[in-house]
Amino acid sequence: MFKRIDHIVIAVKDLDETSTVYTEVYGLSGTAPEDIPEMGIRRVNIDVGNAYIELAQPTDPNGPVAKFLDDRGEGLYLIAVEVDDLPETVKTLQERGARLIGAENAETPGGRVFIHPKSARGALIMLSQ
Repeated sequence: MFKRIDHIVIAVKDLDETSTVYTEVYGLSGTAPEDIPEMGIRRVNIDVGNAYIELAQPTDPNGPVAKFLDDRGEGLYLIAVEVDDLPETVKTLQERGARLIGAENAETPGGRVFIHPKSARGALIMLSQ
């Protein structure tokens, strides 16, 4: 069902400052900052081998990352997990009682489904194929 962690998203207040820590202090390589208007964020992806860390600074004060920062402060926002078969994984998780967000997207090419934090002890987990 679950194959691997694809990436982890960390919500940050200052993208430039945080990406400098990851690249200069930790010695990792990162992408150039990129605005993602549809998600209300500006991001930098930090390479960590077979996965990456996405540093996400909100650009939309009403977006989910901004709300997360207001409620919880900086920190782990999301774990993205790659699955073998998204529709089958969704079906199995629903049968097992997991609360999902966007389950209707399982059949859509490139679709993403989220395990609600209440079903994952506070962690938001994104599933994709």
